[in-house]
Amino acid sequence: MNVLVALAAMFALNACKKAMDEHVALTNVDNTVNLYEQLSAQANLSKFTAYVKSTGYDQLLSSSQNYTVWAPTNDALAGLDASITGDAAKLKDYVANHIALTTFVASKGTTDTIKVNLINKKYAMVIGAKFEEANIVGAGKFVKNGALYTIDQAVPTKLNVWEYMLGSTDATLQTNFISNISTMVIDSANATIIGYNNSGSPIFAPNPPMVLRNAYWSSVADLRTESKQYTFFMLQNTAFTSETNKLTPYFAAADRFALVKDFTVAGAYALDKLPDTLVSVRGTKIPISKSAIVKSYKASNGIVYVMSAIPFRLKDKVPTFKIEGELPFGFRSDKSGNTFYRLKLDDKGIPYRDIEVYNHAVSEYYIDYIRSGVPLVKYKVYARAIAGAQGDSQTASFTQRYFIYNTTSLAYTLFATQTVAPLTYSEVYLGDYTPQQYGLLNLRLTSAASTAQNVNTLILDYLRFEPILP
Repeated sequence: MNVLVALAAMFALNACKKAMDEHVALTNVDNTVNLYEQLSAQANLSKFTAYVKSTGYDQLLSSSQNYTVWAPTNDALAGLDASITGDAAKLKDYVANHIALTTFVASKGTTDTIKVNLINKKYAMVIGAKFEEANIVGAGKFVKNGALYTIDQAVPTKLNVWEYMLGSTDATLQTNFISNISTMVIDSANATIIGYNNSGSPIFAPNPPMVLRNAYWSSVADLRTESKQYTFFMLQNTAFTSETNKLTPYFAAADRFALVKDFTVAGAYALDKLPDTLVSVRGTKIPISKSAIVKSYKASNGIVYVMSAIPFRLKDKVPTFKIEGELPFGFRSDKSGNTFYRLKLDDKGIPYRDIEVYNHAVSEYYIDYIRSGVPLVKYKVYARAIAGAQGDSQTASFTQRYFIYNTTSLAYTLFATQTVAPLTYSEVYLGDYTPQQYGLLNLRLTSAASTAQNVNTLILDYLRFEPILP
């Protein structure tokens, strides 16, 4: 017990010391000057001071609002690109890239990371005594409207991932394809909202205004977002063509999108932290060979790697997928019975969710399921449907059928019939299925042609589609 007390006291003492250090730092304030006056008083910051004044930010740093400034020394600014100093807009953005709203306290001697929102809408990483790549020199100066730190390097404004991709010529096939994927979406800024649905999303008035948007932003990731971090891969043209051709038999005209949708990973992985496999935001494994990295760029919202190869495995690009029973697209409209979304334990004590429609009194009642982006390949199809578990009224065997919409006949055709025996926890093989074309799978789970209770029940845990690949 004494050891525990001693440890608790030690942790409390360390926490108090840290809090006291920060308190001292924040209370050691010169309330007689503002940030601009403090900046002007330091001779080794005269160049940055001149830039601040020429861009009008001297008024900002003289105001009552609190800011933090990371000011490069004169030596650090000696080699600043003339394209910045000679362009008023670029110079203003450059200065803003060193200023943040509110006061930040640098924690020297630690590896604590602070993500700082700069006034040019970019973000900077402050790690201990470093501001991005620059070192903080000496102690910070705290004045009546914020904090001033001196840094030993100029920190230019970084492009975000999207900007870098658009300006790069390293992967033109990929860039041209992604930049031109467009779709029409509701212009939410100008549309009239007449209510909100159960999930909190707005309901717009009929015929809302529409605008053209890049589909990569909505279906994969908006690589313009400064507040997030991404790792993004750009595949050079030869490899891009080769990988696309591997996917064409399975994705047809959607082959390029099937490739590029898996070039984005959540989070920024520096080279020394880059594993041999990452998982894309769409859930696909990405094989990474460091020897295939041609170049890299540290963006304002992540990191970009230009690659000479990304040899995706076909089984990752054309994976097994499931249709979950408890996630229907819709129902036959004349239901008069009960639908249950159930959480149960299987015979091994593992929880599962399913759907049951019981005692509905409708002959050939059905549940619709939709799956988009289904590759063109033969699948082995398995179903799991569990009846008769504790609390289930369905204790007798029953038959249910699976229909798939045929795009040629424009009608649902029977795919398989399943007899569901009570307390059968294993999957049942239904048969092989090959889509007629890449795209939408429209499936209908249909009850018996009967109105009788215990005969026309529907139960589904999931359907599993396992591709048969070469």
